[in-house]
Amino acid sequence: MENLVNLDVIKKNELLLKGKLFTEIQLGILKKKLKNLPLSNNEKTYYYKFIKPKIKAMMVFFDIDEINIQGKEHFFEGRLNEAIIILKKLETKYKNKKIIVSGSFLFNKKYNDIDAFIFTKYSKEDYKKGKLHATFLSESALDSLFFSSLSQISISNFNYSTKKYFDIELNDLLQTYELLINSMLNDEDYDKYLRDFLLQIEYLSKGTILNPQQLYGLKQKLIENKIALLSNLFINALLLGYGGFLLKNKLKQHILDYKKLLNEYKFAKNLPIYIDTYSKVISFVA
Repeated sequence: MENLVNLDVIKKNELLLKGKLFTEIQLGILKKKLKNLPLSNNEKTYYYKFIKPKIKAMMVFFDIDEINIQGKEHFFEGRLNEAIIILKKLETKYKNKKIIVSGSFLFNKKYNDIDAFIFTKYSKEDYKKGKLHATFLSESALDSLFFSSLSQISISNFNYSTKKYFDIELNDLLQTYELLINSMLNDEDYDKYLRDFLLQIEYLSKGTILNPQQLYGLKQKLIENKIALLSNLFINALLLGYGGFLLKNKLKQHILDYKKLLNEYKFAKNLPIYIDTYSKVISFVA
């Protein structure tokens, strides 16, 4: 329990802690302990007799034993404490709901959002409040590839067992790719499409369920030359993941359909990309 308190938390809350929970001497000893500096015999007595029991008492209010922590070794220093506080606040607001906190907030020094996912029976509108980005998901999402990914580095107020094997339908992957390319060309927010796309192709081509840190790193590599690189990744996943006959026939039909559409929408930017990508795949299929 005591390892949930760190130097950063102590510094941020020093005025509150001094005099209310710890004396100035005790606070100084606690800082030394957190810095892994050697304690004198007298300081050790103070620490184990007076300071450590108070820390344990503080942790009782967090119900630490009821929190499911995954991938703790990836957490950035101090984030576990902050995530626990966020989780407990959300629990107060959404009583008896399954809640999980994940995303780059847990493992990166710099982050844009604190991602929290609340599982509900009925659909609700997602919202942002300050750094917090709350997303509402149905409980069926617990069996998704997305959940098996995000839960690998997370804290939650419930226990679960994640799926390890998934069927990525060809039509679903084609749709994800096309929606992603279209959103990128139109300068729309494509983060969700990119996330789903990368999770699907990595699982399909390598059998790997990326954890959030791996997914974040892969997304960062796509900052430059995104569409060309995405198309190459997509081609590779299609060739590795699906049988030649089914794949070839499906893509031939898509090409025919998009060529017809291109006659009507001559200035469409997305259709030539789809046609070119699918043609390349067919050229590799025996």
